[in-house]
Amino acid sequence: MEDPKKNETPAPTEAMKQKYGKVYKVGVTVPVDDENEQEISYYFKRPSVPVYDRFVKTMSKIGISKASKTFILDSVVDEDRERLIADMEEYPGLSITIGNKLGELLGLGNDVNLKKL
Repeated sequence: MEDPKKNETPAPTEAMKQKYGKVYKVGVTVPVDDENEQEISYYFKRPSVPVYDRFVKTMSKIGISKASKTFILDSVVDEDRERLIADMEEYPGLSITIGNKLGELLGLGNDVNLKKL
């Protein structure tokens, strides 16, 4: 079984906050086997509008998986980048899951209501 401390993300430092501004921690629970799960987390800076625009533009050209991967790699802090790349190799669906969560920071979400008046 994998060491649970391997993917543990320490709290963001003041230097990280100064470097990136507001920092967001995104945690994902992934199955290790049928009985065990592991939580992995990464820190991200807020995605910029141009980064999101590129994501939307390229999604139809190269597919959602590759577009999501590029989107989150543009937003992950440098300190977590290599670990995220390695984890995406093992869990390819991470890019879509995390990309959806980061999109919520820009107003993309499922909780929209429409009511005819």
